[in-house]
Amino acid sequence: MIHSDISFTRQRANDGFGFACMKAAYQFGITGRMDYNHEVKIQAEGEESKIFEFIEWIKVNVKEQTKIHYKNSFNYNGEYKEFDIFRDNSL
Repeated sequence: MIHSDISFTRQRANDGFGFACMKAAYQFGITGRMDYNHEVKIQAEGEESKIFEFIEWIKVNVKEQTKIHYKNSFNYNGEYKEFDIFRDNSL
């Protein structure tokens, strides 16, 4: 199991991407947290191969020209029991 910090920016925030991302995380067996509006930060934990599949899913489905940054580590601590979305509506 590994932990991954994933981040990228988006121009659109009301297109359903957050829910689709959460659904994909569950399909890949990923737990974690997604904080988003125009800047997206994801804390993801899961099997290494599934984390890479999840990152590839993000690259395909973001549908914007943006650079996706990620940093994987073996500092898996099992902090997350599910995948949650936290959206900042103030922006």
